[in-house]
Amino acid sequence: MDDDDVISFLVNRVVMPPGRWVLQQVGEPSPSDIASLVTGLAFWAFVVFLVFALVRGW
Repeated sequence: MDDDDVISFLVNRVVMPPGRWVLQQVGEPSPSDIASLVTGLAFWAFVVFLVFALVRGW
């Protein structure tokens, strides 16, 4: 499996679906791929921050 295949798999299966879901929840019925990508990255950054805060006991 090429690196491009792994990256495209992760972007299409892990990053974009939560971003698309978040955008649909705020009223965008069919978000663009770029908006889904950026929102998905922000979503996962927030999740990582929350896990880090829980582990640190904040």
